[in-house]
Amino acid sequence: MKSILISIPWFTPAYKAGGPVQSVLNMVNQCNEELNFSVVTADTDIDDIQLPITHSNKWLYFNDHTKVIYISAQNRYRKLIAAFKSEKYEVAFLTGIYSFSFTLLPLFFNRASRYIISVRGMLHPSALSQKKFKKKIYLSILKPILMLKKVEFHATDENEKEYILSYMGEHAKVWVAQNIPKILESNVSPKQRGKLRLLTVALIGPMKNYLEVLKALSEITAEIEYDICGPIYWPEYWVACQKIIAILPSNIKVNYHGAIPPEKLSPLYGKAHVFICPSQSENFGHAIYEAFSAGKPVITSFNTPWNDLKKMETGLNIQPQKEEIIAAVDFFCKMDNTEYALWSKNAASYARKSVVIEETKQNYKKMFNSSY
Repeated sequence: MKSILISIPWFTPAYKAGGPVQSVLNMVNQCNEELNFSVVTADTDIDDIQLPITHSNKWLYFNDHTKVIYISAQNRYRKLIAAFKSEKYEVAFLTGIYSFSFTLLPLFFNRASRYIISVRGMLHPSALSQKKFKKKIYLSILKPILMLKKVEFHATDENEKEYILSYMGEHAKVWVAQNIPKILESNVSPKQRGKLRLLTVALIGPMKNYLEVLKALSEITAEIEYDICGPIYWPEYWVACQKIIAILPSNIKVNYHGAIPPEKLSPLYGKAHVFICPSQSENFGHAIYEAFSAGKPVITSFNTPWNDLKKMETGLNIQPQKEEIIAAVDFFCKMDNTEYALWSKNAASYARKSVVIEETKQNYKKMFNSSY
């Protein structure tokens, strides 16, 4: 059995960090052939709230091929180093590139035969544009370390592979293995012309373009109910959103639900007609995929893996600008139940055709078992 160290800042029952947590959770649940995983993570969620776990700083069995250690905040560096040094793994799989604790420490203190960094969209041009100066300095220091350690990379699609190669050099070894998603039960919500229920499940910050969506809704005359789910990642950004929400016309109702555990999201997906998230960038977009799988057409940007949606009648790709958001929302508002039911059926079918679980599992197996 191949021994795999997974170093990740947050792991279930943490959920507020979104996609990376879901990606790793699905991987350790699905990839159970010839692989043993040891997950090193923090004992808090992204907001430093303590996780409901039985023990910190002690290895716990998660499933029959996975164990997890949740490291507490006090003397965290020392405890992490001890955890990373406790065993020599064949592969160290590091999630993300910007964490001192969970990227750099295992690079220096675990004696793995191979190191693979799962970039998770962090080298996408839109992601690099956020805090650009800090990231440029950090990456200029990190790059020679990664070359010295002969670090390999994990991309979730060919586009991300190209971003990695452009930043790390054409000789970098990049494995492509799509995220393993969760498939929800398809549910067609009854739809009246002139009415629409929207849903967004995402961290609240500029990358998701909530503010542009809210500004667009302020100019729409149809009857709309908009459910927002996600932790507040940028408090000042949410304050700006709240100012728009406070002056929305009476035909627009916004419900903020806060951060909701994934297992409790199904009712909101069930009520929604359309999922909207015109992100600046998405590495995969687990919430977008889950929306498709639940039979919900999606309004999103062109900066995701989910494109050509209108041609397939599964959603709309737009530039994240007010006028285009207005047009996209209005497009779905005008649908009657018959037309909407077709798009809903297409969305659910698209999700199931887009990801071939067994093929994806084989890609992970190939990545971890390679002798490169």
